[in-house]
Amino acid sequence: MFWGIFLPVTGTSILNVATNLLSFAEGSEALRPRCSWRGPAVQRVSLPLLNSFAVRCLMVSRRQLFRYGSAATALAGSGALWTQRLLASPLQAAADESFWGSVRNEFPLEDGLIFLNAANVCPASKPVVEKHLEYLRDFYANPSFENRAKYEELEAEAGRKLARVLGAKPSEVTMTRNTSEATNTIVRGLNLRAGDEVVITSHNHPSNNASWKVLAKRTGVVIREVPTPLDNVSAQRLVRGIEGAITSRTKVIAFTHVTNTTGIRYPAKEITALAKGKNIWVHLDGAQSFGMLKFSLAEIGCDSYASSMHKWPMGPLEAGVLFVKDGRQDELWPSIVTAGYSELLEGVARFGVLGQRDDPRLVAAGEAAAFLERLGMANVEARALHLATNLKQRLTRIRGVKILTPAEEALSGAVVKFRVEGKNTQELGRALWSNHKISGAVTPRGDLEGIRWCPHIYNSQRELDRAADALHLLVG
Repeated sequence: MFWGIFLPVTGTSILNVATNLLSFAEGSEALRPRCSWRGPAVQRVSLPLLNSFAVRCLMVSRRQLFRYGSAATALAGSGALWTQRLLASPLQAAADESFWGSVRNEFPLEDGLIFLNAANVCPASKPVVEKHLEYLRDFYANPSFENRAKYEELEAEAGRKLARVLGAKPSEVTMTRNTSEATNTIVRGLNLRAGDEVVITSHNHPSNNASWKVLAKRTGVVIREVPTPLDNVSAQRLVRGIEGAITSRTKVIAFTHVTNTTGIRYPAKEITALAKGKNIWVHLDGAQSFGMLKFSLAEIGCDSYASSMHKWPMGPLEAGVLFVKDGRQDELWPSIVTAGYSELLEGVARFGVLGQRDDPRLVAAGEAAAFLERLGMANVEARALHLATNLKQRLTRIRGVKILTPAEEALSGAVVKFRVEGKNTQELGRALWSNHKISGAVTPRGDLEGIRWCPHIYNSQRELDRAADALHLLVG
């Protein structure tokens, strides 16, 4: 039996309901809502985007209400408030198909589409799309300097939200257009000389691999590329591979948090520790970790980090993130200097001055960060890894399937790469799309040949079962 709450926004009733629900949330940092109203039973109550009509609260059973005991998180929909099911822990939340089905409803995905390509691009949630459209209309209705003046604070607030999700200070985070631009800001900004050495890995994205090699051709910097293992992967092996490439001339270690090739998760904190006391700059490509894993850049300790909003954070296209640790920002030269640039700008902000920006897009990026905050990154990570682990287990039961991604969650993310022995990978990928509307990514040949499926929080276990069944049907 289910019971729900439907009530007008006006008056104090919503505050009373929220207070009663959230009084269970004391002490739960992962799911504690953020916002402004302070009540006697809780520190904060989140009331985003309340309209003048109604509040829709996620329906929960009375039994579940009392069984789950850690928190309630508000998810903003189109003029509505979602109250998250009270959950005992992220691990319990991960398997709650009813709850995540409600989260799926916040995405404008087509019916029947099984979208498994988060490593390339994700759908933005309805709150993000609506926020973007709201400010696009505002911008073009009144593009005056006077109206646009508000974007300075709106973008600063977006930066603060992003910093919280990243576990960083606002002074360390600025918005670029994507991971590639953010990484190339580091590649071109460091004062490297001929003979200086840069350690990279073979499965780095081209923006964190080919970019360093182009720099080497121009400046005489020496590149030391560490092979990424395809089997027998262990944290110790990954760390030792990079450690063995470090010499007295090493100035940079540039590696990938989670690879887009086979989904290997590098032990970022341990690798960063290798540089301690050696004046080595550590750059981390987080295109496949931000928005999927819960982490703190302050704890990892890297000097710089780059990511995009259009992948796992489920934000707008052409919005990226650059983190540069306080105390190291003055070691970088700007790669773009234009109107608005000044060496007097505080923190890393001067590296986000790129000419006229799409201000509504940056506001939408902040909304994507807020969406992640309201869900709680511990819950997002638990759900993504839960789906990926279940998918790997299903695939192993299909004849001929070889999974290239490590089975252990600690060594992987939600990127799952596999191939089917004796089958044409490209034809298989086409059949999955044309016959079953399953969208992934295909590497047609080479050592990395295979199909890549990347589930995220908008996917259901039923979709993954359907995908595995479709593959089984096609391979026989």
